[in-house]
Amino acid sequence: MVFPPSLWSAVFLLSMIFGTVCAEQPTEYQVKGAYLYNFTKFITWPSTAFTDDQAPFRLCVLGDNPFGSALEALTKKTTQNHPITILYLEAVQQAAQCHLLFITQAESEKISAILTTIQKKPILTVGDRADFARQGGMIHFVNISDNLKFAINLETVLQAGLKVNATLLQVGHVIP
Repeated sequence: MVFPPSLWSAVFLLSMIFGTVCAEQPTEYQVKGAYLYNFTKFITWPSTAFTDDQAPFRLCVLGDNPFGSALEALTKKTTQNHPITILYLEAVQQAAQCHLLFITQAESEKISAILTTIQKKPILTVGDRADFARQGGMIHFVNISDNLKFAINLETVLQAGLKVNATLLQVGHVIP
């Protein structure tokens, strides 16, 4: 996928996150990885989601890993004073330990069962299937005219006990 010049701002964002200057346009999943990191800055989890103040923030990927090594740079970062840990899961039963769960396309046929399993837990669910948020997921990525955007199912986010910063709601599309 080719990204238009408007997404070159993502290069700056990625360089801030990953600590390098990108000579080429970022890949789709590098940009999505940057979004995932930024979601952690604009969502507040209840204190009960962490065992203590030093507990890691667990960013999880369920299914085949489309990110390659793009997320590994996040392990050098913190979010809300928690060090970030990346976990690659094979089964939804492992998701109870996650704070953010990215559900890959490979899990598309199981989305309903996955979301039912973790329903109302303080786990931010993100997917890149166009109808993900309408099916009960919290955030999904959408490509509109070669621009990466996202939609938020605010009702589902709030039911999970998560709080969303107004800035994120202004940038994304809120699903009624």
